[in-house]
Amino acid sequence: MLKNFLKYIATLSFLGILGLLIFDSFLLPSITKSKNNLYLPDVKNTNVFYAEKKLLDLGFKVEIIKSKYIENTKPNTVINMSPRAFTKVKIGRVIKLTTAGEKEIIELKDYIGISLTNAKLSLNRDGILIDTIMYEYSNDINKNHITSQYPMKGKNLFTNDKVTFVVSLGKPPNHYTVPNLINMSLSKAKQYISKSGLLLGEIKYEYNENFLNNTILEQNLTPGLKLSFPEYVNLTISTEIKE
Repeated sequence: MLKNFLKYIATLSFLGILGLLIFDSFLLPSITKSKNNLYLPDVKNTNVFYAEKKLLDLGFKVEIIKSKYIENTKPNTVINMSPRAFTKVKIGRVIKLTTAGEKEIIELKDYIGISLTNAKLSLNRDGILIDTIMYEYSNDINKNHITSQYPMKGKNLFTNDKVTFVVSLGKPPNHYTVPNLINMSLSKAKQYISKSGLLLGEIKYEYNENFLNNTILEQNLTPGLKLSFPEYVNLTISTEIKE
């Protein structure tokens, strides 16, 4: 009976030691690892200072990356985070937060004589937009190059401010051809008139429920007509307002 008791004690001791080894080797590291990982909260669309404090309080490190100004987004708003929100992340890891920047002051460059393509690339890099492009013939400036700009060079602008360019059509032709503007929008018709070397004349409005607002209904010069000098093109445009 004593032998059986000793065997029982020995078996219990062996199982206890085995259990401790299993716990120490497998279960304990798993528990410890779980405690050292957290699901990353979503801090996008919040102020970066709030987001940074929240992540630091959870034991993460934070790296802030400034982006350019974004229209309709408050500066210092978190627009992206890496790793993504709700990812299980080890405490102490660096979380990268990308934030919307503030408007910058940009000194407008001199674009006269520069090709329109290069001017667009330069403006895009500076965060400046193009408002209007007009066209005129020029004996001095090559075709598709800037002949004038507004504002002038040296003017201080903010990010997303706009400029207007006048672009060369090259040397004046022997004649000017009247474009067909019927059924075009007013904005598109203005571009066609400018590119043809003609001038925008009087604009009249006429109620017409069958056409979208600001659609060209009539023009005073016959489409395809060739002129020896630039004339004014008068337009009749649809409106939804009854007089």
